[in-house]
Amino acid sequence: MENWRELKAMVKALAGVTRLAIIYHLSRDEKISVSDLSITLGISQPLVSWHLRKLRRAGLIETRREGRQVYCIFNQQRFRSCLQHLEGLIDPSVQSMPPVGAALIEAEAEREDS
Repeated sequence: MENWRELKAMVKALAGVTRLAIIYHLSRDEKISVSDLSITLGISQPLVSWHLRKLRRAGLIETRREGRQVYCIFNQQRFRSCLQHLEGLIDPSVQSMPPVGAALIEAEAEREDS
């Protein structure tokens, strides 16, 4: 994990039941089309795309166009990196300190898509 802002972006991207459901389904298939995700989740394709955009910006999924279909692929390595960094928050042997003072304020003030 390069920095705290990166971890924040990933955690934020995962902060939604729909996005967690998407990760669940993507972790069980090599790739899933956006239209298939829409059917599986029972929500509109534009809403699925909106959630996918958040996951893609955090680096948790990739999308590929094949003809008229857009397929989603789960980035397990990135997800595992996020989990390891979160576990490091409570592991006393990990020496990675969170930002403090001005760096903390700057990290929190940085605008991101919600």
